[in-house]
Amino acid sequence: MKTVDKAMTLLSQFTAERGALGLSELARLAGLDKAAAHRLLAALARHGFVEQAGESRKYRLGPGFLTLARVREATAPLGRLAAAAAEALTEATGETAHVSVPGPAGMISVAIRLPHRANVINLDPAETLPFHATASGLAWLSSLKPADRAARLRPPLAAVTAATITEPEAVAAAAELAAARGWALCRDGYEIGVTGVAAPVLTPDGAFLAAIAVAAPSERVEAQGAEALLPALLAARDGLARALGA
Repeated sequence: MKTVDKAMTLLSQFTAERGALGLSELARLAGLDKAAAHRLLAALARHGFVEQAGESRKYRLGPGFLTLARVREATAPLGRLAAAAAEALTEATGETAHVSVPGPAGMISVAIRLPHRANVINLDPAETLPFHATASGLAWLSSLKPADRAARLRPPLAAVTAATITEPEAVAAAAELAAARGWALCRDGYEIGVTGVAAPVLTPDGAFLAAIAVAAPSERVEAQGAEALLPALLAARDGLARALGA
């Protein structure tokens, strides 16, 4: 299991900004010695999950992931359905919409749609959104039992901005409020000037499937009130739940 963990740590160093990395840099970022990193990369390369690019011989993600992604989408088509839900939500609100699922360290976006207007919120599809600092993260935390939520909120919680709530008790209280009203609000927690409003997509028995959210300039949300976004957000949530068979 430790070998799998180390391999996943290596793979997680690749991002949209760091698409190709040399052996030394990969080993340093992953906290591994070069020999161990090289052995893991060689094994991953044999299965097509990494490859070496051009003359630089730097490593990048390989096509093996495409096969797994196609299998996943064929058997559990979250990506296609999430994209349709985000598209509908953007059309209804005129704001950025996205759908995310929980990963080891935060929410991972599976669909992002931007509106055709000036002054929009851009999201990096490779970004991990902290559980405690985003509306999507709070939406997920709202679906957890208190003990499970506490396990995800062990200090220290990073102060992403000056407005980020970093006290676990305060984050838990925000998640409880989100659970009570069915949607979560986070203003300036991940980026100053950005407000997120998110809702959890749940099965009938309360199991979490995804979070669907709107991200908009805070001044625009304050001018109209976050509640103005709710009809479209909750309709998109319900539509995605139905599409996912919930």
